[in-house]
Amino acid sequence: MAAVQLGLLHFGLPAWPCPLLSALGVPCPGCGLSRAVTALLHGEWRSALTWHAFAPFLLAALVLITGMAFLPEAARRRGIDAVARFERRTRVTALLLLALMAYWLVRLLVFRGTFIDSTLS
Repeated sequence: MAAVQLGLLHFGLPAWPCPLLSALGVPCPGCGLSRAVTALLHGEWRSALTWHAFAPFLLAALVLITGMAFLPEAARRRGIDAVARFERRTRVTALLLLALMAYWLVRLLVFRGTFIDSTLS
């Protein structure tokens, strides 16, 4: 689904709107990520980081998942096991989730007007 969303944005087609923004008028923690990843893919780092600071993490995860999907079964299993060990040792998933929520709250509470205006454009 992420690839479809990015493809729609890449070709200038209407993409799926944020359900939280549509229903409640409040941007979700991921608002701006699709546009940010699209900007990254075009080499526009500054623009990407302006849209959403977590875009490089999302792009890296998508590359990792896509790359592992094309590996032979044995290599894919080893890769999955290595990622699982890394996650258990570092708790990187929980740390990124906490950081994402903190980032969202700062954007929502401190930069509210700018954040909401940027999600509506």
